[in-house]
Amino acid sequence: MRANVRLVVVLILGVIEIAAAVASIVELNVPVGTYGFLADRAQMTVTEVAPNSSAAQAGVAVGDRIDYPTLPLRGRRFVVLEEEVPGGAAITFVVTHERRPKTVTLRAIAFPGLGAAETVAYALAGLALGLVGLALVLVRPSRMTWAFALVAPPALLPYPLIFWSQESASSGAVAFDAFVGLLYAVQAAAIMIFASRFPNDAPTRVARVVDRLSIPAGLVVATIYSYAYLMLRFSSQPPEQIVPLANVAILATSLAALAALISTYVTTPGGTRSRLVWVIASFVVLIITGALQQVATELTTVGAVVYGVSLAYAASPALVAVAVAYGVMRHRVMDVSFIISRTLVYTALTVCAVATFTLIEYVFGKLLETQRVAVLLEIAAAIALGLSLNALHARIDGFVDRVLFRKRHLAEERLTGVERALGQASSSPAVDAGLVDEPAAAFGLASAAVFRFENDGYRRAHALGWHEGEATSLERDDPLVLQLRADLEAIDPGGMRWPRTDLPRGERQILYAIPIAVGHDVSAIALYGGHTTGEDLDPDERRCLRKLAHSAAAAYDRIAAAHVRRQLERTEAENATLRAVEAKLSELLGQKPQSS
Repeated sequence: MRANVRLVVVLILGVIEIAAAVASIVELNVPVGTYGFLADRAQMTVTEVAPNSSAAQAGVAVGDRIDYPTLPLRGRRFVVLEEEVPGGAAITFVVTHERRPKTVTLRAIAFPGLGAAETVAYALAGLALGLVGLALVLVRPSRMTWAFALVAPPALLPYPLIFWSQESASSGAVAFDAFVGLLYAVQAAAIMIFASRFPNDAPTRVARVVDRLSIPAGLVVATIYSYAYLMLRFSSQPPEQIVPLANVAILATSLAALAALISTYVTTPGGTRSRLVWVIASFVVLIITGALQQVATELTTVGAVVYGVSLAYAASPALVAVAVAYGVMRHRVMDVSFIISRTLVYTALTVCAVATFTLIEYVFGKLLETQRVAVLLEIAAAIALGLSLNALHARIDGFVDRVLFRKRHLAEERLTGVERALGQASSSPAVDAGLVDEPAAAFGLASAAVFRFENDGYRRAHALGWHEGEATSLERDDPLVLQLRADLEAIDPGGMRWPRTDLPRGERQILYAIPIAVGHDVSAIALYGGHTTGEDLDPDERRCLRKLAHSAAAAYDRIAAAHVRRQLERTEAENATLRAVEAKLSELLGQKPQSS
């Protein structure tokens, strides 16, 4: 039920985001524009007028004081919030020019080139961000991926709705303003949550603090924007400090998110850091372009500069989307399981079911409508489909694995064969090789090693990708050993404090540790690094390694039992020999042998 609800929510959000992007793009015939002046929000005094702008043509000059109560809502939002306006939109208000009141009418001058490019960039970048986020929710639902999916909606706000809210006094427009303020708040909190939990949904240190501050930060942003929109609509006094507060709040959330990412980067073991660089770089670009946009709109009225910087900022979310998608697909930074084949299976099943019922409805429904046979055929098809669903699922799933993911399929089949072969191993070195050589070759691992228990510690019995001078033993009190012996479950050493300097580094870094337990006793420990290409181990590979370790545990137990049995047989043979010698001696000495 939870998965179905999630799928429905994702589909609804996806349709809404696509519709919002299309709504903005189809309105390119109404490009964004500007009135060409800046004003001091506290004094409502004109501070800059662009040459050849609408304001200059109307005679507005630097030093003119704007009569704020006469300024319409669109003009207030242009002056105070620096919102873009539709090209050609007119506003009429009063200014005090040379100590005399003067009524001016300004008509926004459009920028069809840069303005249209900015509109398209916002729509496409927001859509890319949204679709990547929703896809991540489907493949790995978590607070982190939901947060990433909720970053996109404010970037997809349709320009037609924004332009409508700038001139409408209806209750619907008021509600829309409140909704926009809520979206900005959700976006601010979502950025902090995602950045603090990336890449494994487990914030630590600075990132944990940022995660806890995300909701309060979102509430602050919601308060600021709600206050701003209400004041602009219903107050005769301008909200003087509202824009600086909003800018500071947004910048603070962005910097907090960057601090969380940097903290994660610093505390991440060296070999995994390379997987985070591009995501961090994309966030840096997003923050820098956002800050430049704020500075540009505050300091200049030159349309080419303002819209050029805005275009760069509008495109930056697409860079974040690409970086995250690349990290997931190339480096698996989020540990996303290889579920594409399963998604294809369910898609194929759904398409087949819909196609079947549609065919029955179209072909037989028309031909046999009066005889009501179509209804019976639909019922029969539904029953047949339900009965064959499991078999169909298995067949399609196997086909997809064999054809689309042949390399992975062959690797899993190879390790399955190794699992069976371990049952015939007669020596521990053979099991060691099965634990190290085979998975390293099948998955292309940069390192693998097995440590077997000897005397009072674990000695490195076999390894690949381990260099001279690196650990050859693990003491019983080693933090990793203690953790594995306590939980008897595989773990990622990167999530624990393991202060050793004699371990593989870089791509060879240990990413997975598996206890090989016989009963409640850990007889060996298998350590695996990532792929030679720098990729992490995905959940399917980890599952295969755990199954292999389980077979190895049975093999070690059987070999140990065989060793004990052989020792017992040797001991019994020695006892029998001693009894025979004793009997012979007793016979020679004429004494009756004592029973033993």
